[in-house]
Amino acid sequence: MYADYNEPLLKDEQDKEMDDFELEISIKNKIREGFISKVYGIIAYQIVITSIVVYFAMWSSSFKNLLLSSSSLYMTNVFLTFFLVLLPICFPQAYRSVPINYIILTIFTISYSCLVAMVVCLYTFSSVMCALFLTFITVVSLSIYAWKTDKDFSICGGTLFVSLILLIFSSLILIFISIPLLNLIYTFISLIIFCIYLIYDTQLLIGGKRVQFSEDDYIYAAINIYLDVIILFLKILSLVGKKE
Repeated sequence: MYADYNEPLLKDEQDKEMDDFELEISIKNKIREGFISKVYGIIAYQIVITSIVVYFAMWSSSFKNLLLSSSSLYMTNVFLTFFLVLLPICFPQAYRSVPINYIILTIFTISYSCLVAMVVCLYTFSSVMCALFLTFITVVSLSIYAWKTDKDFSICGGTLFVSLILLIFSSLILIFISIPLLNLIYTFISLIIFCIYLIYDTQLLIGGKRVQFSEDDYIYAAINIYLDVIILFLKILSLVGKKE
C-alpha cells in the first residue's frame, strides 16, 4: 500500500522536473534565436555601409582619387581597423557596453569599408558584380552547410588562427617576390581558409557546439562574420576580376 500510494507522487515530481527542464531549454533557444537575428541584422547594417562607401568610390572620381592618393587616410584606416579588431582582447567590455559598442562598430565598418573601396575601385564594374554574385552563392551555401552539418567546426579555432598567422606572413613575403603562380596559389589557399572560417564563425553563432559566442558578444560575432564575408569577396574578386 505504501509503495502504491507514493508512486503517483513520484511520477508527478518527475513530470514537473521534466516540464521545468523543457521550459528552460525553450527559453534558452528563444534567447539564442534572438541573438542570431540581432547579429545578422548588424551584419546587414555593416554591408549597407560598405556598399555605400564602395558605390561612391566607383562612381565619384573625387572620392576615388582621395582614397587612392591619400597615404595618410590609408594608414589611418589600417590603424583603426587593426586597433578596433584587437580592442576586445584588452577591453572585452568595450563591445558589450551600449551605445559605445555600436559607435565602435560604425567607426570600424566605415574605416574597413574605405580599405575595401580602395581595392574595388581598381576593377571594372562587371568584375565587381560577378565577384559579388559568386560571393553571395558561396556565403549562402557555406552558411546552410554550417547550420545543417553534424560536424563540429567550433573546435578548429586554434588551427584556423595559426593558418591566419601563416597567411599574414606569406602575404608579407609575396610583397617582395612577384611571381604570378605563387600569388594565385596564395589566393586559393586564402579562399579555402576563409570559407572554413565562415563555417566556424557561423557555428559559434548558432551555438550548441563545444564552443560558441556568448549572447553578450553580438557586436564581436557580427564583426567576425562580416570580415569573413568581405574577405571572401575580395579573394574572389582578385581571382575573377579584371582591373581597369
